[in-house]
Amino acid sequence: MCFRGLSLNGIAGCISRLKLSIALVAAAGSSLGLLESNAYGQLGGFGVQRVVGGVSISPEGVLKTVSAEEQQEALATMRANLIGAEGDLKQPAQRRLISLKNLQKLVLASIENNEKLPEEVLFLGGLTRIENVFVYPERNDIVLAGPSEPWTTGLNGSVVGVKSGRPIVYLEDLLCALKTVHNARTTGISVSIEPTEQGVLNLERLLKQARLNSNINPKSLEPAMKEAFGPQQIKLEGLAADSHMARVILAADYRMKLYGMNLAKAPVKGLPSYIEMISNQSAVSQLQSRWWMACDYSAIEHSADRKAWKISGPGIKTLTEQEQIAADGTYKQTGKADKQAKRWAETFTKKMDELAVADPVFGELRNVMDLCLVAAIIESQDLQSLAKCDLAAIVGDSSRIELPKCDVAKSLDPQCSFIQTVQGWVVTASGGVLVDSWQTASVTKVNDSVAAGMDAASTWTNEDRVWQ
Repeated sequence: MCFRGLSLNGIAGCISRLKLSIALVAAAGSSLGLLESNAYGQLGGFGVQRVVGGVSISPEGVLKTVSAEEQQEALATMRANLIGAEGDLKQPAQRRLISLKNLQKLVLASIENNEKLPEEVLFLGGLTRIENVFVYPERNDIVLAGPSEPWTTGLNGSVVGVKSGRPIVYLEDLLCALKTVHNARTTGISVSIEPTEQGVLNLERLLKQARLNSNINPKSLEPAMKEAFGPQQIKLEGLAADSHMARVILAADYRMKLYGMNLAKAPVKGLPSYIEMISNQSAVSQLQSRWWMACDYSAIEHSADRKAWKISGPGIKTLTEQEQIAADGTYKQTGKADKQAKRWAETFTKKMDELAVADPVFGELRNVMDLCLVAAIIESQDLQSLAKCDLAAIVGDSSRIELPKCDVAKSLDPQCSFIQTVQGWVVTASGGVLVDSWQTASVTKVNDSVAAGMDAASTWTNEDRVWQ
């Protein structure tokens, strides 16, 4: 996903040697409001759509920031309805097991009987990451494994682990990853927040007119710049626009841009905004920098018989590249990165573990990437055939699962950020998310030690239960 701001060359020297670069950022997230979808009820909607990234969607599909009152009301409703872990799930586990065979059976039964699934299924036994995929031909099953803990509602509306504060893996996102696995192969999964070419040209004309006034303060132009730039359009590839997964990707992109543009202070130490990094620089590039988040895993390890798979690595990295704006308002990639933009990207990547707790949408994004990678491994390695386990009802185009449908985000209003540097006024930011799960899943190596944890699931104590 690539959100593009606007950086205009040639302004320096036109406004009393004032260098002016303009970038506009927009919000993304999920809306507050009642849903009538049966799937939403079955998959655990607590009467309101989940808050993601502190923003909402208007009835017209425009992304807006959620007010403090709206967010508190939504959180109160969620907390009142969240039961929490019960029985054995009250204790953390280094390795929780989730049976996809039993999961498919239980989800299909809930649809047939129009019954809501229990929280232990909705939150996959409290998984906070997925580390292994195990194949059991003798019991016709594929099992996911990872650490788990009891859950609660976090401050921003995410369901998080009581002990770690890391977001819990959602059944809804797992089903979305499995359902869209073929789309992920052909197009990848990405979300674009794109200014219109006409909006870029309108803003350029406005700034050219401003050059006539040598004493102008760029902040005074903010209302006119927003109007000229206009609403930006949201484009999605590889997944449904009304899915929770799409909301997570958008919200994470939104939060990244807020921190990069100094529109919000990062909730962890040692992560200044990009704008603060360049504020004392003697020279700032005239080119537009953009950032995006992508998958970051080590080679996928597996046993020689392909029955045990291990996923390792940080999960997310932040990348950057410079772009040029053509005369027609389009963008051209340069393949090069600005030094300070690269430094900010590297810092953001290093702080991801802390951000996953302090701003849980980044933890949710990492969970989404884990799930997409798991789906790609299952499908690309034909693990259903190896396991003699038919998951057609939840995997790929044949999936019979209707996922919850939320209001679709179609456009968003721009925001401006300004800071005065040694050279003058400079603002620039951009961002995005790209989930290339199939490419990641294609890099594998044999390591028989990853089969060490398979014995725990060789027998299932309760064949009607999803977790063990």
